This record gives sequence, structure tokens and C-alpha cells, in this order.
Amino acid sequence: MKKRQMLQWGIGLTLVMSLLGGCGEAAPTPIVVAPLATSAPQQPIPTAVLPRESPVPPTDEIQPTATQPTDADLTTTVEETVTPGTVPPTENPIDQPFLMRIDRISVIVGRGTLLEGRVVHGSLQANASVQILGAQNKVLDTSVLAVLIANTIRDQVTVGDPAGILVQSVEASGAAPGMLLAEAGIFTTYEEALEALQ
Repeated sequence: MKKRQMLQWGIGLTLVMSLLGGCGEAAPTPIVVAPLATSAPQQPIPTAVLPRESPVPPTDEIQPTATQPTDADLTTTVEETVTPGTVPPTENPIDQPFLMRIDRISVIVGRGTLLEGRVVHGSLQANASVQILGAQNKVLDTSVLAVLIANTIRDQVTVGDPAGILVQSVEASGAAPGMLLAEAGIFTTYEEALEALQ
């Protein structure tokens, strides 16, 4: 040990001894150990008994359950393997006719009315014919002058795009947020288009 460490240990031991020496007059607290009460002998803990396997008689046919496919859903191949039948594909939103809910309307002086919203179905290009569908069978026919995404003119807008559709011959008072912009000739009423929206 180094000289400094020895000095620290010496001072520490001196302090401890002086503290213990000052406690010499105090009587220590006696510790009483009580004898354990005798009780009835404990029962041994039972061990787990595994059930014996009972032979299950083989059955010739299995009853179909709700989770098993029915015979109509299964096809059998030449190798006698059973495979599930084909599931009809769901229609992709981009393959459906164009449909967009109008969220905001702006007037661009000298150009037309800008209808903004998010495209829900299909795609749309400039110069296409569209209809604005409103409640109570209100239908406005118009054509697209330009399609925009983030105020930038694009060739087309598709599903999921936050689009701005610039249309002609529509007054801002004639359209309102909540109306639907759809491809011309696809939907006859607002309610029909609203069902396709969901």
C-alpha cells in the first residue's frame, strides 16, 4: 500500500474505534429466538400425473367445420392433391372510374374554377369531360382545363393524389364542398356516386 492509503485507512479505523468506544456504556438489545411451534406433519406435495394416451379409433370421414373449405371451394389435381380454388380478385381503385370528393373551391380569374380534393378512384387527364354531382340530383357537366398537384400542372392525377382540377363554365356558387367530381356519364345520381366512394 502506498503511504497515503495507509494514512487514510489509519484515520478511518481511528474514527470507527472511537465511535465504538463511545457506545460501550450502552447495553445491547437482546435478541430472543422463540422456539417454533410444533404442528402436524405436512403432507407431501403430490406430483403431477400425466394422462395416459388412449387410442382413438380411426374414422372414415371428417365432418366439415366452419374453418374448413367446402368441396365447392376445392379442386383436385391429377396427382390427387387438393388445392383451394381461385378467389375472385377485388377491383383495384385505379381501374375504377374517376371519382373525387370536393373539399375546397377557388376561382382563378380569367381561367375557371379550381376544385380541390383527394382522388379516391381512377385517374383523370386534362381535356376530359366530368360531372359535378350534388345532393337533390344536382348535376353540372363541364370539361377539365388542367390538372394540378401541389399547384403544379401535371399530365394526369391518380388515386391518392391531392389534386386540383381546373374546370370551365362553372361558377363558384354552383359548386360546394362535399359535392363529388366524377367522370362524365358514369354516375347518374349523387347517392350512387357516394356509395362508390365508400
